[in-house]
Amino acid sequence: MKDLAIKYLEKLVLQQQSKDELINKILQLQERDKDLVDRYSNLYKSKKESDKSYQERIKEYEDRIEEVFKMHTHGQIITEEYKRLVDLKLGNTYNINATWIDKIVFVLKAAGRPMRSAEIIDVLLKNDMTFRTLTDHQKGLSAHLTKALKYGRVIGEKQAGQNGYLFSLPTDTIKNSLDKK
Repeated sequence: MKDLAIKYLEKLVLQQQSKDELINKILQLQERDKDLVDRYSNLYKSKKESDKSYQERIKEYEDRIEEVFKMHTHGQIITEEYKRLVDLKLGNTYNINATWIDKIVFVLKAAGRPMRSAEIIDVLLKNDMTFRTLTDHQKGLSAHLTKALKYGRVIGEKQAGQNGYLFSLPTDTIKNSLDKK
């Protein structure tokens, strides 16, 4: 009810004012509104500029993070490559470019126990692309095992009651013979 009375009184006051007073009142209101609009537009512009600078900073940070990730990934790749090279030089890793005899010796050394030719074939099939291309894996390995036996890199022991040989490294045979005594 109070609001309704104030509206009625405002209309009454405005009707009693002269034309010049009303024009002055309108000019004052326009000036006040202009100041408010100017403040609002300035605030809007500054807000828009700060949002823009904020977005630019976010983009900068994203670019920096992406660059750091790339550098980290590149560093990991280089580290892995160095580890692989060190392992190859130390003989701790299967080298696909090694000779067949070296591959056989590596498989036996990595196994740490004597192996049958079928077990050696399984390991070579998993690790060597060239070995997979052979049509007869047993014949392909047999020739190289014979060479390894001939050169003394591998020792073959005949097992009683079994076909084939049990292949081991010469150091394995020495250890086994010492254990039997």
